[in-house]
Amino acid sequence: MENPRIFTANSEAEIWQQVTADMALQGEIYEYSAQLNQGKQQILLDIDIDLGGGFESGFESTTLTARVSDAVALRFAIHEQDWVSELGKLLGLEDIEIGYPDFDEAFIIKTNEPATLHTLFADGNLRAILLNHKGFELTLAPETHHSETDIVLRFSKDEGIVEAADLQQLYHLMYALLERLNP
Repeated sequence: MENPRIFTANSEAEIWQQVTADMALQGEIYEYSAQLNQGKQQILLDIDIDLGGGFESGFESTTLTARVSDAVALRFAIHEQDWVSELGKLLGLEDIEIGYPDFDEAFIIKTNEPATLHTLFADGNLRAILLNHKGFELTLAPETHHSETDIVLRFSKDEGIVEAADLQQLYHLMYALLERLNP
């Protein structure tokens, strides 16, 4: 990824005013990286689109990543439920229900603290954002499998999301979760 652009503001509206203006200046976006600083929270946005060519197929990804205090004990992974997941559940795949029927039905949820995750997603607007963005993975876990430190909250999707309104929704989700995790 390229060096990230850095945006700092006191509100979500101010951040997105800056990001939207910057993205408009870029024209077609194939690679975009921005560090978004609001209050005490810092979120890194990465968009990578490779159209491929010839015999190569392309790829797309959008990732929002933020560090979380190592003191946070909660860990989770959430992704869309599909036929492979259904087969996995028959073979013993863990799938926790956190008490929101539409959310529980739509996603495979793994966590070490179901009650804490229930509280984290008590805001129906946050659940609605995820329900509107299928095909993602949202995790709160160590950055690497070799470490229990460097805990990151990560939203990733194999799609190059370049619409500012969609990105702002995802940023809102990440920021709201971070405010609950890193008060």
